Amino acid sequence: MTGLYMGYRNFTWPRLPDTLRMENQKYTQVLQQPENGETLQDLGKQGRVVSGSGTFLGEMAAMQWKELCMCYEQAGTGMLYLPGRKPMEAAFTELQLQGTPRADRIAYCFTFREIQSAKEADNTLYRAGTNECLWSAAAAAGVSP
Repeated sequence: MTGLYMGYRNFTWPRLPDTLRMENQKYTQVLQQPENGETLQDLGKQGRVVSGSGTFLGEMAAMQWKELCMCYEQAGTGMLYLPGRKPMEAAFTELQLQGTPRADRIAYCFTFREIQSAKEADNTLYRAGTNECLWSAAAAAGVSP
């Protein structure tokens, strides 16, 4: 479900956070080649980092903050539901209280880290031709040796 709400495990935000940021990164490495410049090696993507901030408002603010703290204290990962996005498995890595809390207003910020699941093995068989070396077979299969 990709509705306009946000939730993690059994906690649903009563209102969307004020800010929401999603960072996407890849593992890359630049390899120096003597007299031939540089080559960029792309090692795949990292899990996304989702961070944001918001405010619990009203007479239920303290209870909502307590529930979010209890959710944070649970070990392991859970499903993170973001507004307009597909759910992802993530770890709740950071929760901070911001400013001075009041009875009807509690400001907070949070961070989640997506957990990448292992890719399923590709069972494609490539049969090397006569006089074909490892490098040309790998290039034909679209992988690196």
